[in-house]
Amino acid sequence: MEIDIASKRFLAEQVTSIARIALKNLVGKGLLPWPQIYSKEFWDVAVSEGFSAVSSFRHNQPDLSPELLQEFMDETNEILGEVRETVEEFVQVTKDHVNEVKLSLKSMDKKDEEKIFRDDIAELRQKNKQLEEQARQTEEKVREQAKIIADLRAKVRIDSLTGLLNRRALENDLQKELSKVKRYHYPLSLIMCDIDRFKTINDTYGHGIGDKVLKNMALIWKKSVRETDSVYRYGGEEFMIIAPHTTKEDSFKLAERLRKKVSTYRFVVEPPDKFITITVSLGVTQVRPDESVQDSIDRVDKALYKAKKDGRNRTVVL
Repeated sequence: MEIDIASKRFLAEQVTSIARIALKNLVGKGLLPWPQIYSKEFWDVAVSEGFSAVSSFRHNQPDLSPELLQEFMDETNEILGEVRETVEEFVQVTKDHVNEVKLSLKSMDKKDEEKIFRDDIAELRQKNKQLEEQARQTEEKVREQAKIIADLRAKVRIDSLTGLLNRRALENDLQKELSKVKRYHYPLSLIMCDIDRFKTINDTYGHGIGDKVLKNMALIWKKSVRETDSVYRYGGEEFMIIAPHTTKEDSFKLAERLRKKVSTYRFVVEPPDKFITITVSLGVTQVRPDESVQDSIDRVDKALYKAKKDGRNRTVVL
């Protein structure tokens, strides 16, 4: 099953947290973050600290598209490559210093020996600071990746014309709400709306005016629903509302309020005083805990179809 964008963002945040804890643990233990040591510490933290979303991927690989997988691997290899180079350089410098000290000790008195150790420790501390800076830069890259994922998630969920959530977002959000309904047994309703004779508007005034009507409709809906409701552009001139904790009776009242508000709104077609009025048809249904997302959408779509068939400019509940 392919991972959705929200899950990818969540996983990126979890990986960042685990990496921070793992590096802190290694420093506390006085260990260098060699790949094998870091890998073991990373998964130990993932399991012991309860990061189940990440730990489940230790043996179960996610189903990613080849393009996304390649992009992720390229970014990961770049980050890990820089860390590996820094660690290897640090290790090699440490080995060289140890060998130099061993050779020097054979021909040095106590005073010279102490001086060499002091100089050696000072240089190792400097190298450690460089390693810490590299770790900080790596963490910054992880944060940048998380932001990119968040921005991408926002773009794929938003309809570019109206600014409303789109159909992809509707299906994802409705699936989540259905899961909650099955667990907590609260009412959840859907309202589907279609602009009556929208083709006539496009044919008469042009698609530019049609787009303006859709944008104004979006504003009316966003301003008219509750904060807990979510408004979506389902497609074309169709809109949808997910109304949690709402029975179909209460959703019918909301739908009727929206219908009447739209019917009295003046949609300007030629400023300053030429305008048109429109009507909408709406379908309402209450989601059933034992059904699928598509079952719920199909039923509210049937209610909308009946409203159109019965004469438009009305609300039908199924």
